[in-house]
Amino acid sequence: MRNSILLMTASCLVLLSACVKDDLSWKQKLEAQQIELEEQKKQQEADALRLAELQKTIDGLKKSDTPFSLVLAIPPADTVTKGLDFTSTLRINPSGLAFTKDMLALDYINGKQFYRVEPNDTKASYIKESAYFSLKDFEADKNNGGEALDGQYLVTLTTKAEEAVWDDSRLAFVGAYVDREGKNQLVSSTPFNTVMMPLPSEGLYPWIYPHASFLIEEKKKDDKGNEYINERFGAVYLPLDAVLFKTKDDSDGRFYTAENLKDVTFVPDEGCEAAVKLDYDLKKRYVSFEPDTTGNLIWRAFGDSTGVKRQEVKGSVVMKDRWGGVSSYHVTMYWYNSYVFPINIEATVDQIKAGIPMSFNEEVKKFGLDYEVLKDCRRVSALPVHRLYNDLAYEAFDENKPEEGELILYANPAPGEKYQTEEIRTVMVNASEVDELFVPLTVRFKFVINLTVK
Repeated sequence: MRNSILLMTASCLVLLSACVKDDLSWKQKLEAQQIELEEQKKQQEADALRLAELQKTIDGLKKSDTPFSLVLAIPPADTVTKGLDFTSTLRINPSGLAFTKDMLALDYINGKQFYRVEPNDTKASYIKESAYFSLKDFEADKNNGGEALDGQYLVTLTTKAEEAVWDDSRLAFVGAYVDREGKNQLVSSTPFNTVMMPLPSEGLYPWIYPHASFLIEEKKKDDKGNEYINERFGAVYLPLDAVLFKTKDDSDGRFYTAENLKDVTFVPDEGCEAAVKLDYDLKKRYVSFEPDTTGNLIWRAFGDSTGVKRQEVKGSVVMKDRWGGVSSYHVTMYWYNSYVFPINIEATVDQIKAGIPMSFNEEVKKFGLDYEVLKDCRRVSALPVHRLYNDLAYEAFDENKPEEGELILYANPAPGEKYQTEEIRTVMVNASEVDELFVPLTVRFKFVINLTVK
């Protein structure tokens, strides 16, 4: 009896569970149907609006008295950069029909517009949606001999937008003729897809840490594990970070990256004679510069100079994309002539015992270690290295403010004795947003502090 009751209870629970699932299933179906109906309504409204706008366009066109068709002999480019013109070859049938520019219009069928999202911002930057594609010119197509081809025309389209926008549109050429009953009849070409890309300056977010050492010493090991000192030129890096473009409703987005570029060159300002070598890695999204000493007397004299000196280089980085768009970004860069600088100090025994105050603030600024500039750079290391030699050391008052401190001698000084220590400063910039391990050393200098006891 007890088993029978348990079986009946279990059966009821199964039925109840099935009913609940059925209710959920019907509810989900109703919600899906409701969403589908709303989408259909939106599409119908969009179609009605488009037809109304298209009718206005047709009303403004000159009509043909003869039925005709529009054939895309050569479709327009599928991608073009904002501000550039592009062409299409259009064939009019019958070929003998006289056809002029005022008989043709461009129909925007549908598409999406993506607007630049500024760094550290959550909203897209846009003004309003507009017609970014338009007809610019219409002329008879010609053969290699310069003769007009009957019924074939070269159509020039242009792109224009005030804001930074990425437009992905489906378009068609349209015209109209008047039938025997006096009614306007629409004629349309085969639709085609065209993407208008933003300019490189709009699609990328470049930034720069502008300082570098002329020469940098680095410890390396050969194949046998023996350590040696490698000396190389310091480089300035210009990261080309990607920018996100989003629709107004945030439902879709596109990333513009440096891989859209075809070439990057450097044009020095007039009067800038210190040549630099430019290199770039578009997959890792950065540009780098280093001194070009080949036959350049300015760099040779700079490398041989003494004291604190820096060489300024100014110019424009010219970025060319894969579709013909060109943008430039002006840069100012600095190289410092050496990486080892002595600081000579004389102090009495009493002064040494009391501790000798030292400030590196002005010294490090001379060598491009600008903490204010560093705040705007991504993942930059600028850690000081304190070294203890011959019982002499520099100790900062506050590790968060390492450039203010004092010299401390851990020995009993006597007049005439000499001590030495070193303070090393480096800057490593993470130039690639896609490679966190690529952190090249760009600034390295060493202060050699010589203390003489008076």
